[in-house]
Amino acid sequence: MSLFLCKKSDVAKSPRGRALANGASPPPPAQSPRRRGRPRADDADHFSAFCERAAASHYNVALQIFQYVGMRELARSARVSRLWRQLAATPQLWRHVRMKNSHVSDWAGLCAALKRHGTKWLDMRKMLLPPNDTVFWDQFAEHIGSVDTLERLELCRCPARAVEAACSRLPGLRALAAPAIRDARLDPAPLAGLPRLELLRLKSLTGLSLTRDLQALASLSRLQHLSLTSIKELGWCACEVVGQLEQLESLELGECSFGASFASALGRLVKLRRLRLERGVSHCAAPALLRALAALPRLTRLELVNFDVKVGFDDALAECKNIQRLLIIPTYVSQSATTNKQVLSGVLRLKDTLTHLMWGVTIELLRVTELFIDQCEAGEGEGKRRDVGECIPVLKPVPGCRLPDDHRTVAGPPQVEILPIPTLQRLLSAQLPNTKLKLLRIPFHATWRQSLADFQ
Repeated sequence: MSLFLCKKSDVAKSPRGRALANGASPPPPAQSPRRRGRPRADDADHFSAFCERAAASHYNVALQIFQYVGMRELARSARVSRLWRQLAATPQLWRHVRMKNSHVSDWAGLCAALKRHGTKWLDMRKMLLPPNDTVFWDQFAEHIGSVDTLERLELCRCPARAVEAACSRLPGLRALAAPAIRDARLDPAPLAGLPRLELLRLKSLTGLSLTRDLQALASLSRLQHLSLTSIKELGWCACEVVGQLEQLESLELGECSFGASFASALGRLVKLRRLRLERGVSHCAAPALLRALAALPRLTRLELVNFDVKVGFDDALAECKNIQRLLIIPTYVSQSATTNKQVLSGVLRLKDTLTHLMWGVTIELLRVTELFIDQCEAGEGEGKRRDVGECIPVLKPVPGCRLPDDHRTVAGPPQVEILPIPTLQRLLSAQLPNTKLKLLRIPFHATWRQSLADFQ
């Protein structure tokens, strides 16, 4: 009976709460299988060491990650903690601000932030615009002048008044690009207020008319890169002033309705390295223009897009021994056989200096040539049409070496040779062994997007 009358405190308990009658000590608890043989790591020590190393490196890894974050995400990151707010305010993250996929509801606040962080480059391309953006651009014009640190501005699709406001209120700009002006008229007078401007690129979506001539460009003594590719009747307003921009290294002009005097104006641009001319009409005097370009010592890249090619073009092009990279897309409106012969004859005579050649042939020309072949073979009474592939017409005799033995003659007028594209490729490769070749088959609407920048 004494065993059952012992005190409760004298009875030991088992690990599961059951009392041990003999007072023996309970067995030690079994280790968990996951922790068996694994010493516990001191997380605090590792984190402290990481923080010390990160602080000693000025959080370079985090800053490199933040460089890939858009402005909207960067603003959200600044709300995480005091440290992240400090990292988000790093000057190198604000030197070049990209507004892609971002929307601005307060231009006053954004411009104040840009000025506070010393932003030098504002890229507004592909940013989100409100459906009715009249107030949006009014606020832009009102507040953008406060960012006096801005040196480069790239606008998105915008009205002409946004370009004029930027010119008037940002006199320190060194680069201004507006590749999608949606209005029909633009006043170029405010351009005279940008004495430090080195790059100017203006382009319209539907064609741009100027309210006055481009004499304002004459005051841009530092201008090195000029691109005006969609201005209507550019010939009357830009012919003489272009010759006064003696620091130009890159020039792009569209709607080239220039006369013979334009050749002498280009001859004064002795520092010119790259020239692109779009839509050169028949009275543009291409031979005189090419002979003027042949005298420019630094000019090595020439792009002629939708350019009218007439008799005498090949002789003038052959004089351009300074040209190393050439892009040519002729207009194929009439006399396509003569055009192709002039181009082929001209480029073959540059075999010693030409390193890159892009020749664009429009899909419309290939279809017309195919229809022409069908009509000729039907007139001769041939039954089944021979498949010779895509062809272009070339006036006889075809410049260069004789045609290969496997060349298949296609019916046509006796003075025109129907040349398949593969045969043209082999002919050019044989005559220009040291030249990188690229024959483009493109629709007419895509000719404007072709550039030597895509051909390395």
